Amino acid sequence: MWIVAVLIGAGYYFYTNFSEIKPYFSSLKPGRILLSFFMLILGKMLVSDVTRLTLHRGGVSIPYKEALSITAITQLGKYLPGGIWHFAGKFGVYKARGISTDKAARVMIWENGWLLSGAAVVGVLVFLLTGDDRICSYFPMMCDLRILLLVLVPIMWIVLMILADTILFKEKQPLKMLLILFAEQIILWILFGISLWLVFPASFSYVLNIIGAFSISWVAGYAAIFAPGGIGVREFLLATILGGVFSGQQVAAYATIHRLLWVLAEVLLGAASALLFGIPISKENRNE
Repeated sequence: MWIVAVLIGAGYYFYTNFSEIKPYFSSLKPGRILLSFFMLILGKMLVSDVTRLTLHRGGVSIPYKEALSITAITQLGKYLPGGIWHFAGKFGVYKARGISTDKAARVMIWENGWLLSGAAVVGVLVFLLTGDDRICSYFPMMCDLRILLLVLVPIMWIVLMILADTILFKEKQPLKMLLILFAEQIILWILFGISLWLVFPASFSYVLNIIGAFSISWVAGYAAIFAPGGIGVREFLLATILGGVFSGQQVAAYATIHRLLWVLAEVLLGAASALLFGIPISKENRNE
């Protein structure tokens, strides 16, 4: 029902505003579109490494290619009605591989905790750096305490993730793994944000605004389980946040193009990993 509502609403919007939106589509540059797609692939490959590292934290070591197959294939389930089937699919694969229910749940909580916190922290830090006027109008205190928050937010993130790790796994995590996870979170959200900026024919001066907007809107779309893949929610929030920098028609047009690239990247990555590495449902038939 949500997908149908989004398609009808988007179709009506583009139909009634086509004359204003048409110039934005004609301004797309093929080279930037290809580079945007490449950035999406790199970012999603990093997400697969987060799967590998969080499994390792739970005491389950698998090679990267299996983590890539598991993540790339199961994430396609989020486009099914209900918005939770990618969780169910990954949980089912973990169970089929002999991972206990308790351990599988802890690993999945840990993985999604990294993704959500990483996107939120990157988004907040970028907005603090840019001093976005629209965000400041909603949260004036955040902008008044900008310098202090630029120091406190990363420290709080590090402390909370270490604390959550200790609660979930009851033992100290190697410092090297923690540093890798922190670094991967920062890099992958920058990659995703740059991929959106590349769709916009905008100068480099806007790249931080777009990175921050994408990170925050991704969190909202991911949390909205009624919206498969966050469709509609992410785009609405992008238009709201970037509305002070770009026109609504411009954001709608380019957010739609980026969504198409996003879905295409997920489908191609899932299909390619399945063909190249197989579908590793269990240890016994992981190469079949």
